[in-house]
Amino acid sequence: MPAGDNRGIAFLFGLLGALLLVIAGVFAFVGGFVSLAVGSGSHALGDWGRSVLYVVIGMVVGFFAALGHSGNRDRTFASGLILVVLAIVGWVGLGFVGALLALIGALFALIAGILYLVSVR
Repeated sequence: MPAGDNRGIAFLFGLLGALLLVIAGVFAFVGGFVSLAVGSGSHALGDWGRSVLYVVIGMVVGFFAALGHSGNRDRTFASGLILVVLAIVGWVGLGFVGALLALIGALFALIAGILYLVSVR
């Protein structure tokens, strides 16, 4: 498989991972309002904080997925390495029992990072 194909697939996985993380952030934000309506203010603040974390991580994943797709070999390698590290740190930060969409988004970011690293060789 040519390196260009790997970069294209990596870009799609990266964007899909970023989209899933942002959607998980929207769900957590709405869940905060549900918690607030039920009368649990502390859970609402936790949900809103988690939603900000998901959206920020999703935006960073999307940025580095686009950067790796549009750049030269050095930029692709750096983007791949950052996506792998971001996915691993994201799993630790998000927890293994967090939102399923966020964990799948982090997995797609990991796959995108690995594909970018493979395309550089």
